Amino acid sequence: LKANQYRAYDIVAWHLDQTLAGKSPPPLQMIIHGEGRTGKSKVIQTIMEYFAYKGAKHMLLKAAYTGVAASLIDEKTTHTIAMISQ
Repeated sequence: LKANQYRAYDIVAWHLDQTLAGKSPPPLQMIIHGEGRTGKSKVIQTIMEYFAYKGAKHMLLKAAYTGVAASLIDEKTTHTIAMISQ
């Protein structure tokens, strides 16, 4: 990961570690944005791997604006998660 990507990963990993340690950090909601081919999906995939490693896959909710982007992160579109009719 690049420096900015690693910063996002570090924030999420710290939050997960705090939560699993029984602490109560405030809810974390993060948007990872940028132009195409800037590594957004790579960051999310790396975060997914960390959640799996910690046995906490069920604690991660991911969404993307488009179906193509959603397929890259094995998840759903924001419209589907928000139950907005198509």
